[in-house]
Amino acid sequence: MRLLRTPWPRELGEAVSATARESTGRKEDVLAAVQLTTGRWVAGTRAAVYLPSDSADAARRVGWEKIERANWDSEASVLHVYETTDFGTPLRATELKVDDPGRFGQLLRERVDASIVVQRHVPLAGKRGVRIVGRRNPAATDAAVTWNIVLDKGLEPTQPGVVDAAEAALRQVRDEFGI
Repeated sequence: MRLLRTPWPRELGEAVSATARESTGRKEDVLAAVQLTTGRWVAGTRAAVYLPSDSADAARRVGWEKIERANWDSEASVLHVYETTDFGTPLRATELKVDDPGRFGQLLRERVDASIVVQRHVPLAGKRGVRIVGRRNPAATDAAVTWNIVLDKGLEPTQPGVVDAAEAALRQVRDEFGI
């Protein structure tokens, strides 16, 4: 009989399960993980990504529906992860310095894409407008949809009428899809 080994330490799986139980009451299993150049680990499960926190011995659990996007800078060996925030505030960015994101990078892309229920661009001023994105945690299809409004470059929430137009666009998209 052959035992399957994971490429991450057993302690990481235990820490992820403990954090998941604290926040959700359920256990989560690590699907992919990658070690940072600092020696810390980040991990992904069906329901969330576990990113470094300010504490050296803890991770932050972020549901996939809260990840706006991620990108890999191969020249700098940095995986950038951007979390959604309230409308009009900058995205929360986390830089993960890794040699190669490997399977973790693939999982990140797959789960973020799977969280998107609706994505629609609504023009507000010429071609510039707002992207309305409805997301749901892909591990629970009965989970509530959360909505994000992302303005195109050149539009600012401080410009007259932009916030009202963006909110109207959100209502329009929600009504169109019945969500």
